[in-house]
Amino acid sequence: MPRSLTLLPVVLLCAACTRLPESYPPPAQRRPLTQPSPTGFGYFVYMSDPNAGAYLVQDFTGDPGTPRWAHSHPVFRFFVPAAPRLRFSMEFAIPERTFRETGPVTLTFRANNTIFDRQRYDSPGQLRYLHEVPPALLRPDAVNLIAIDPDPVWVSKEDGDRLGFIVSKAGFTE
Repeated sequence: MPRSLTLLPVVLLCAACTRLPESYPPPAQRRPLTQPSPTGFGYFVYMSDPNAGAYLVQDFTGDPGTPRWAHSHPVFRFFVPAAPRLRFSMEFAIPERTFRETGPVTLTFRANNTIFDRQRYDSPGQLRYLHEVPPALLRPDAVNLIAIDPDPVWVSKEDGDRLGFIVSKAGFTE
């Protein structure tokens, strides 16, 4: 009998002695934040985006593709996905020129007309805001409004224009 035929039963016997791997349930499935919304706009906007105007509901001025001035009662709209924990984030500036006259500025943040935070800024410059929004205040898989009220606002002596802060990007993160 050839030697290869005598080794065949030994090889088959060794291959049959392994355990099957344990099974685990698949992880919970949910839609990632990167999936496009059915409304055509999403959960985050850069003011440099040519479509940024779609996110601005009221009280903003500025040219497309540039940071925008927020006035007395600016309001954004975002399509907010269903997610267990979302935070509102915004990069903005309080200019030195307006801060000299207003002093510290307090921003009041509202989600769908309900206050979720107040933040005081004691110095001008480039600033960042990040705060968790209570899930009960958001409508998942729907358009949500975020209003930000600056107090005080700077009032122009020339034309009475009321300026709050300059926004460069804003929206939701996980």
